[in-house]
Amino acid sequence: MIDMHTHILPGIDDGATTQEEAIMLTEYLHRQQVTQAVCTPHFYPMEGTMENFLLNRTKAMEAVNHSKIHLIAGSETYLHRYLFHYTDLKPLCIENTNYLLLEFPDMKAWNMEYMKDLDEIIGYYNINPIIAHIDRYRPLMRSKKLLKELKQKGCLLQLNVSALSNSATKRRALKLIEEEYVDLLGSDCHNLSYRPPNIKEAQKIIFHKLGEDTWDKLMINAKNVIEPKTMMETPKILESVTVIEPIKV
Repeated sequence: MIDMHTHILPGIDDGATTQEEAIMLTEYLHRQQVTQAVCTPHFYPMEGTMENFLLNRTKAMEAVNHSKIHLIAGSETYLHRYLFHYTDLKPLCIENTNYLLLEFPDMKAWNMEYMKDLDEIIGYYNINPIIAHIDRYRPLMRSKKLLKELKQKGCLLQLNVSALSNSATKRRALKLIEEEYVDLLGSDCHNLSYRPPNIKEAQKIIFHKLGEDTWDKLMINAKNVIEPKTMMETPKILESVTVIEPIKV
């Protein structure tokens, strides 16, 4: 089992605060039969430099290198124009891949500027975006048209497993999984109290409602992302994209 979105790394963002808490999270995941987890600490380009973020991530990864599960370096990068100050976004991607977990700003209504930003990220940086926790964006949960547009661009869509245990979102989340809008699952775990990694509960719900084959497809998708040799086809660079030359830093 693979968790594609976690905040396990200690002392780097609003996830685990200590090495001990981080190890407890990995133990909890291990007991749920999770064998691999992508570590996706927040990177806010308007608040700090990529260099400092990467340095802090390396230190945090070293602090949990004795985990029982295999931890993979990545990031949850906030979509912001400051990203275009950099000539390369590959260091923020999931380790040894071109896949980048992207977080949209909070939104009450969809902003088409996000599509333009995605076009530039795909077209200039040759990045495969993974849209984080689509269940947290009301416009996306309400519009299959928007989800389809994102997928047509080459984006993968990640759902938080908490959406399956929440009565307000469960029905819609299951429908999106059934209709194959959802590509990947993640716990988005931060701690063991109010944001725990309840992957096993989500597995039971999907088994019961949609069948084991559906779960298996989601796990195969995750494996295809984290293993470069079987990585999904890189989206073609869009010919219609107007690329803004990144500002040198």
